[in-house]
Amino acid sequence: MQKKARDGQEHWLCQVKAIRKMWTDRREWEAQERYQAQVETCAAMQIKSQHECLLRTLQMSATDGLIVPLPFRDCGPESFLGWTGFRVVMDKAQEFRSRIDALFPAPLKENTLHTSFRRAGLVPDKWSSGWLGLTAFKYSNDKRVAYAPTPAAAAAARGGA
Repeated sequence: MQKKARDGQEHWLCQVKAIRKMWTDRREWEAQERYQAQVETCAAMQIKSQHECLLRTLQMSATDGLIVPLPFRDCGPESFLGWTGFRVVMDKAQEFRSRIDALFPAPLKENTLHTSFRRAGLVPDKWSSGWLGLTAFKYSNDKRVAYAPTPAAAAAARGGA
């Protein structure tokens, strides 16, 4: 269990470094002024690398026209770092899904992908419809809380009691 957790941490550390560089090279903060504030909030709150990767990937995907964000809010309990949701652009669905899949170690397990989005609180009514752009991924604090790691699970992942 500890090795698996360390491997996962190493994977996300490498991913976040690569995505930060890509985000900076693209000057992503110029695309939407609130993106920089979202990233700063992420850093201030010491958000896990996996969620930072998801945040920056959503930002870049919106800039590239792969998704359309729902109205933004201030960072707080009613959003994922300001994101209330998004809808996948139907004719860009495969490109968006490939971009998301590439974040995760291979072989990708569908449940792992869904759990990541649940922990961010961004869920569609039905996964297949969400990936195709037929329904939006919407923020649900109840889902986020329900899928948040328990203190015991977090300690076990770190090698603690």
